[in-house]
Amino acid sequence: MKTRLKNLVRMSRSLSARIAVLMTIAMLPVGLIAVYQTQAVIDSARLQSRASLMSQIRSGATSERELIENALAASNGLAVLIAKLGEDNCEDILRGFVDGNENYIFAGFVRSSGWLACSSTGDTMDLSERDTVRRAMERDGTSVQVVQNGAVTGRSIVIVTQPVRDDDDEIVGFVSLSIPHATVLSKLEDSGSEGGLRIAAIDIEGDLIAASLGLDAAEDFLPRDIPLADLVQSRNETFQAPSGTGENRYYAVTPMLEGKVMLVGSWPLSSVPGTDTDVQSWIAIALPVLMWIAGVGVALFGIQRLVIRHVAQLRSAMRRFALGERAGTTLELTDPPAELEEAQRAFNRMALLITEGELRREQDLKDKEVLLREVHHRVKNNLQLIASIMNMQARELETEEAKHVVSELQRRVRGMAVLHRALYNTPTSTTVDAAALVRAVVRDVQDLVGPKMAPEIDTVLEQIALYPDQAIPLSLFVAETLNNTITQACRRDTGNRIGVNLTAADDGDICLIIDSPPMTDTGTAPAERLDGMGRKMITAFLLQMGGTMETSTEKGRYRTMVRFPRAAYGD
Repeated sequence: MKTRLKNLVRMSRSLSARIAVLMTIAMLPVGLIAVYQTQAVIDSARLQSRASLMSQIRSGATSERELIENALAASNGLAVLIAKLGEDNCEDILRGFVDGNENYIFAGFVRSSGWLACSSTGDTMDLSERDTVRRAMERDGTSVQVVQNGAVTGRSIVIVTQPVRDDDDEIVGFVSLSIPHATVLSKLEDSGSEGGLRIAAIDIEGDLIAASLGLDAAEDFLPRDIPLADLVQSRNETFQAPSGTGENRYYAVTPMLEGKVMLVGSWPLSSVPGTDTDVQSWIAIALPVLMWIAGVGVALFGIQRLVIRHVAQLRSAMRRFALGERAGTTLELTDPPAELEEAQRAFNRMALLITEGELRREQDLKDKEVLLREVHHRVKNNLQLIASIMNMQARELETEEAKHVVSELQRRVRGMAVLHRALYNTPTSTTVDAAALVRAVVRDVQDLVGPKMAPEIDTVLEQIALYPDQAIPLSLFVAETLNNTITQACRRDTGNRIGVNLTAADDGDICLIIDSPPMTDTGTAPAERLDGMGRKMITAFLLQMGGTMETSTEKGRYRTMVRFPRAAYGD
C-alpha cells in the first residue's frame, strides 16, 4: 500500500501529470464555453424543430380551423342581427342562414335564462339543464363544444356559440350554431398522414372534437397516461409519451383557436429528428471532453517527444557517468530543441573535462605512488646498508661492551627498515596495517636473535589501520620490548612462549599486550633489566603514540599492556 501510494505521489509530481493539470486548467474556460454554445445550438435546434412541428400541426388542421373560424364569425354576425332586430325576426333570420349554408344543420337563440327562444327549426324549449348551455354561459357565451346527442337534432354535433349583447353591453343570451360532427371529421381525416403525423382537436374541457383517421382511432395515437384535459394545459409544449398502443411517440400541443380549441400532434420517434434529448445532452458534454482529450494528448505527445525523452537520455548518461562509466558516455540527442541541444553540449563538455581531469589525476597518483615506493625502498635499503656497516664495524671492536652497544643500534636500525618495507608494500594507502607491521617485527626479531635463542611467539592481531605517526613508534616499541624479553628472560629450550595481542577496544583505543615468560633466576622482571637507553626509547615511543603503559605479574608471568587512542589524520 505504501509503495503504491509513493508511486502515485511520484506520478502526480511528474512533468506529464503537471502538464495535464495545466492544460486542463487552461482549457476549462474553453470547454465551458463549448458546452454552453453546444447546448445553445441544441436548444435552438429544438426550438426550431418545435416551431416546425407546430406549423405542421396547424397546417394539417387548416380546413378544420377555417370551418370553426367561419362558424364563429357567422354566429357573431347572427348575434349582432338578433341584437338589432330583436326576437320577432329571429326565426326567419336563423332559418334563412341554415338553409343557405350546408355546413350547418341548426341555429338557435338561447336566452341567458336557458330558454331556447327561437331556432331555425321553429322549436322552443327549456335548455337550462343542458351542460352545453351552462358552459357557454360560464364562458361569456363564446365556446366550441362537442355534443354527442343534440337537444333538437338528436345528432352528434359541434356547437359554436357567440354571446348576444344589448345596448348596455349586457349578455341577454347567445346564438348557437350546430355543425354535424361528420363534417368536422371530414376536414381533419388523413390531413396529416404524411410522415406519420396524426392530429386531434380537443376543446378546452378536454373533449375530443376531431381526429385523424376518425374518433375511434384517436385513442391509438394519443397519450395513454395523460388525460386530454391535462393536454389543454400543455400548450406549445413537446414531449415523449407512450400511446394507446404502447408505442413511444412524440407529441406537440398548440392552440387552433386561442382559448377554444387545442390541437395535439403525434409522430413516431423515427420521423422526428433530434428527439433523443439524452443523446443530445451527452453530445454537448462529449464534444468538449473529446476536445480536452485531444488537447492534452497532443500536449503530452509534444512534451514526450520534445522534452521527456531527451531528459531521460540525459539522466541515463549522467547516471552512467556518476557510476564511473567513461567509455561511450558522449550524449547524442535526436533532433532536440535548441535549449536541450545546448544542455547536450554542456554535458559532453563537462564529461570531457572531468574525464581528462581524472586521467591527469590518475597519472599523478601513479607518479606519486612510484615516487613513494622508491622513497621507501631507498630508505629501507639505506637503513639495511647502515645496519650492515654497523655489523662490519662491530666485528672490529675488541670489547664486549662496545659490541653490545653497536649491536643494539644495529637492531633498532633494522626495526626501522622493517617499517619502511611495510610502507613500501602498501604505497597506495596513507595508513599501515598494524597487524601486518607487528607480525613483520616479530619475524625480524626472531631472525635477529636466531633459531637457538628465539622462543615461540603466539600472536593475536586485529587488522587496525594506523597512520605512520603511530605505526612507527608502535613497531619500535614492540621490537624493543620483544628483544629485551627474548635476550634476557627466556631461552627456546625452556619451552616458554611469548604472547603478543593487538586489539581495538570498544571506545576506539588500541590495546597492545605482551605476555612474557616467568621471571629469571635473578628475581627481576624483564622490563626492570632494561638499560638506560632502552628505558628512554620506550618512554619516547609511548609519548609519540600518546599512550600509557601498565605492567603486572599474574601466575608467574609478566604482562606489559600499552593503551593509546587511535589518531586521526593530521593529529
